[in-house]
Amino acid sequence: MDALYLLQDPWGMNSPSEQSRFAETNRLLLEKFGHVGSLLEVGCGEGHQSIYLRHICDTLTGLDICGRAVERARTRHPGGRYIVGDLFSPAIADLAHFDLVMACEVLYYINDLEAALRRMRELGRNGFVTYFDKMMEKLDPLVLSLPGVSSEILKIGDACWRAVWWSERSSRIVMPAAPKERRYLKPRSIDELV
Repeated sequence: MDALYLLQDPWGMNSPSEQSRFAETNRLLLEKFGHVGSLLEVGCGEGHQSIYLRHICDTLTGLDICGRAVERARTRHPGGRYIVGDLFSPAIADLAHFDLVMACEVLYYINDLEAALRRMRELGRNGFVTYFDKMMEKLDPLVLSLPGVSSEILKIGDACWRAVWWSERSSRIVMPAAPKERRYLKPRSIDELV
C-alpha cells in the first residue's frame, strides 16, 4: 500500500463521484447517529473523507496502515488525530471507547473480516461500514449476518454501495468469542481484489 501513495490521491478521492459519496455518507451518519462525540475512521487514507467527517463529530481519529497516507491526512486536516496502524495496533488499544467506529471502502483489504468487525464493536458504541455493489455478493453473507445490523443502499449516479450500521442497542448482543491467538490485519494486494 505504501507504494501506491507515491502518487497523490491514488484512489481518485477528489473526483466528483467520491465527493458525492462522502456527502451522502455524512447524511446517513447524521440520520442514524446524529452528531457524535468521538469518531474512529478506519482506513482514513489521505484524509479526504475526514474533511467531511469532522463536521459530524467533536473529535476525529483516523487510522491507516500507510504512514505516507497518514502524513497527508495530518496535513489535510490538522485538527484530527491520525495513527499509523490497524485495528489491533497497541496505539489504538490505548485510546478511549469511541462513539462511532466506521470503515468505508476498506473491508476488501482485510484478511480476517470477522476479527475486524468484532474489534470495531469492541472499540465503539456504534459502527458503520460501506462497500461497493460489486463486492456485495462476497461481503453480504458475513456482514449482514452480524447481530443487530441494519443496512441501506446508497445510490450516487449509476453507482451504489451497501451501508451497514449497528447501534449501542444492537452492540449489546454478544458476538462470537475471538480466537485465543492475536490476529493482525494484513492488507490484501490490489491484484487479489480483481
